[in-house]
Amino acid sequence: MMAVVSATSNGAVENSLAINEDKKGWLSKRTYFTHRWKTAWFQVKESQLLYGENEEKLLKTINLVGAVVETVEGRDGSFEWTITPKDRKRTFFVRAGCAAEQKEWMEAICEAQLRSRDHATNACVVQ
Repeated sequence: MMAVVSATSNGAVENSLAINEDKKGWLSKRTYFTHRWKTAWFQVKESQLLYGENEEKLLKTINLVGAVVETVEGRDGSFEWTITPKDRKRTFFVRAGCAAEQKEWMEAICEAQLRSRDHATNACVVQ
């Protein structure tokens, strides 16, 4: 769910919907060496995407500040996207179970990037 921000008549800003601050759940991630898909637990927390074997073992982190997030085109029936951190040492391939789930995750990642005080100037667009 995207946050909707509106200004009141006195100039104050209020949120009309909750922000996906800690979006979490199961996704598939393509492994680095074998390129096989493996299910992992993911959680967006602040400007990081944490993942691991389960909710208690979030041992790995992807820095979302300045990361490029793009859908993977041309693969029918798959709901994949990539996350390339600013240092561009590695691109992460992630897959959701359906289009709606993919959109929710990409929006949560976009919101985390925009909320970060260190966010880059690149636009965050979710289609």
